[in-house]
Amino acid sequence: MYEFISTYGTTVIELLSAFVVVLIFIKLFGMNYQLKQMTAFDLIVNLILGALLGGFITNPNLSTPKFFVIMTIYIIIVYLINMITKKSDWGRRVLIGYPQIIIQDGKIDERMVNRLNLSVHEIAAAMRHQKIRSLTQVKMAQIEPGGDLTIVKKGDKSYSIILIDNGIVDEGALAEIGRTPDWLNRRLAAKGIKDAADVFIAQWHQGRLYIIKKE
Repeated sequence: MYEFISTYGTTVIELLSAFVVVLIFIKLFGMNYQLKQMTAFDLIVNLILGALLGGFITNPNLSTPKFFVIMTIYIIIVYLINMITKKSDWGRRVLIGYPQIIIQDGKIDERMVNRLNLSVHEIAAAMRHQKIRSLTQVKMAQIEPGGDLTIVKKGDKSYSIILIDNGIVDEGALAEIGRTPDWLNRRLAAKGIKDAADVFIAQWHQGRLYIIKKE
């Protein structure tokens, strides 16, 4: 009886410890409030987390204090990487990715489609899910970092583009509307804003720029 409690009691403690660690991890990084699909970065983070938890539960040589030290280091690393993706455009592009335009004005970008390892049948199926039957209906279509296909129909005036997201300028979005960083800086200066870092969001909609400054 003592041996049973000793063996499985330790397992229960390890499982509870793992549960607490995952709960803290989710709360720290807001994973229960995410409005996006899983990106490659999210997948890597979750795979490593799963491996660490599995190793802790199944490896008798890994003590609970050592596990918490390892998890603390891992959480710090993930936190720093998240900060890089939020504070720099290049970090976001490298670690998370950015939208890739595959259709522009009804024409498929063959090079981009091949680069993303997509097929025309896959694109056509995704278009049919959005009740689009022909390329001639498409003004622009892009693959989001999470894998979703975003389609803007010709004549759709509700289409908007985020040019600045929490202080980070999206140069790809600027190119999409035929503008340059210099143009954006001039527009910000006209609003009395010296730096894009002071902007929470800047959105281009129906030929107008809407800006919300950081508090």
